[in-house]
Amino acid sequence: MLKGLTQGKWTRPTDKSAVYTEIAPGSKWGIRVTLIEHYAKVEAVDSPNAALYEAPERYCTIVKPPGFLERLRGITFEDKIMAAVAAKRKVAEEENRHLTTSPQG
Repeated sequence: MLKGLTQGKWTRPTDKSAVYTEIAPGSKWGIRVTLIEHYAKVEAVDSPNAALYEAPERYCTIVKPPGFLERLRGITFEDKIMAAVAAKRKVAEEENRHLTTSPQG
């Protein structure tokens, strides 16, 4: 679906959505990208099935298609999604690192 999302698994829960989940082996945290009709939801998740409702922006970002001025600058919807994916991958890495350095981890 998106060129940069190849390390995880795509599923198609409905006709109007697609979900990509990427959690590295041995890691608890990863990312999930939900493509819905007119927007995308990019999340840092601690389980493939965990749903974060009204999660803080650190963990969840809603990505909308580019506006007029963004399109004039050459920004695509995929560019915006991949920027959000990069940010959430960093969050997942930080959370995984925190788990390995914490006394309970």
